[in-house]
Amino acid sequence: MFPRNSWYVAAMSHELVDGGVLARTVCNLPLALFRKSDGTLGVVIDQCPHRLYPLSKGTVVDDGLRCGYHGLVFGTDGICREIPSQTEIPARACVRSFPVREAHGLVWIWPGDAALAQSAPLPAFDTGPGYQAGLDFTCLEPSATWGVAGPHHIAINANYMLAVDNLLDLTHTAFVHAATFDNAGVLDSERTIKALGDRQLVDFFGFKNSMSAPLRTGYMLDDAVPLFDNYLETYWYAPGIMILVHGAVAQGGDRETDGAIVLNTNIITPATETSCHYFWAQSVYRNRGEGKVRDLWDVMTRAAFAEDEETLRNQQANLEAFGSASLDDDVALVLKADKAIVLARRIVSRLTKLEA
Repeated sequence: MFPRNSWYVAAMSHELVDGGVLARTVCNLPLALFRKSDGTLGVVIDQCPHRLYPLSKGTVVDDGLRCGYHGLVFGTDGICREIPSQTEIPARACVRSFPVREAHGLVWIWPGDAALAQSAPLPAFDTGPGYQAGLDFTCLEPSATWGVAGPHHIAINANYMLAVDNLLDLTHTAFVHAATFDNAGVLDSERTIKALGDRQLVDFFGFKNSMSAPLRTGYMLDDAVPLFDNYLETYWYAPGIMILVHGAVAQGGDRETDGAIVLNTNIITPATETSCHYFWAQSVYRNRGEGKVRDLWDVMTRAAFAEDEETLRNQQANLEAFGSASLDDDVALVLKADKAIVLARRIVSRLTKLEA
């Protein structure tokens, strides 16, 4: 279940150097992504119409992507520009192409109705002063304001909504990430969950916390301070785009001026029904610690995501072992902590049904 009339991250900019070609599956569509020497990006279905050879095995030339089997060249619009063995080019010598945009180091594609893509902006969240200015994904661009680690890519053998569920219920961190974060305080947190418009929701945790040794080290907190205001604030945009704002400040302090603030970008893109792409980055506000907090959270998050990957892989395997097509088929127990998950799944289901 995934809506196709949406922007999805298909790659990171650095994966597509000039003249580069990349094979990647998005929404059950095998794609060939390529970048021409002038920087122009193209995304086409990964199948030459001649002998069905994968175009991702080809090479980039001035006019587009040349098939590695018989040399047919296809432009970024999918139209054949050259057939080396003949002069005439049949009208049916074309492949499906997809709208593509590039921003903040990410390559976004639109796998649905191409006519709708032109007027559809890339996903972003409402910005505000200070660190909130980074909620439009400018936090992914290294600067005096942001110390950035990433973006990175993980291929996960699990349905993409399982990964979305994971990120929209941070109570799991008390158990899955007990060794990495040691943050059981999240279980007793005050929590605010709210839907915004037809594609967004926010999920905010806020609680007093003495802060475990891993968190004190990761945020570079003052050892002399006994209690902190700890916060975990997720901004979600359907179907799988999130920024988690997390950090801490001495109890009663001002997070903007005195606290540690990290924006964790998490973007989940469906590959197939049972696999997905996970793009992530850490952006540290004002590059706290001159890069030390950035590097510490990069290491900690890699460890946490390895734990998440194992959890999701086991969950997907168990769904399949019990004959379930999706998690919705067999969930008998819904907890209060699942509110954000339930809201998000309703939104994604509605968007998908609108396209039916």
